[in-house]
Amino acid sequence: MARQLAAVLASGNRKPALRDVRVPTLVIHGDADPLVPVACGVDVADAIPGASLLRIPRMGHALPITMWPQLIEAIAAHTARHHDH
Repeated sequence: MARQLAAVLASGNRKPALRDVRVPTLVIHGDADPLVPVACGVDVADAIPGASLLRIPRMGHALPITMWPQLIEAIAAHTARHHDH
């Protein structure tokens, strides 16, 4: 955890670079994330042109196996929508 925090602090603000993302983007964020508030996921999705946001109710910071079907479906649908781009 200490190394991850050091990396976050060393990397600086990357938000301006998100404006340059030119690939179809799906931001997935749990609304019960105790480490990163859902507002941050909203902010990331808003910063990437054309990005979609999927808020997962009751999901925290981890990706529990019980959420996998919903996550897989969302990623598969997103990929299918943008397959030809």
